[in-house]
Amino acid sequence: MSGLSTFDRSWLRPRILVVAILLLLLLAASLAGERGLIRLYQMHQTRADLNREVEQLTAANAALAEEVRVFRTDPGRIEAIAREELGLVKPGEIIYEFRGTAPSQPPTDAR
Repeated sequence: MSGLSTFDRSWLRPRILVVAILLLLLLAASLAGERGLIRLYQMHQTRADLNREVEQLTAANAALAEEVRVFRTDPGRIEAIAREELGLVKPGEIIYEFRGTAPSQPPTDAR
């Protein structure tokens, strides 16, 4: 009976080793590679970043659309921008510019 038990153990060890190696290879393949868990996690993070960017751009687009609507419906707003930012005036208008006076300097002795 002792010979049979030695035979079983010698047969079992190589199988356990092969199974362990296969499991390690399977684990490595599931973590790394194009479809691995690490790549899946990276893609998930990229997707979350892109979704945040889409939300920000959607909000900016809505603000710009509102600004366009205001420009189309309020000609006074366009005129105000033309006056303030471009310095335009209507024909016949007179422009008054008020400049601050420089502080007077005491006279210097001309000797």
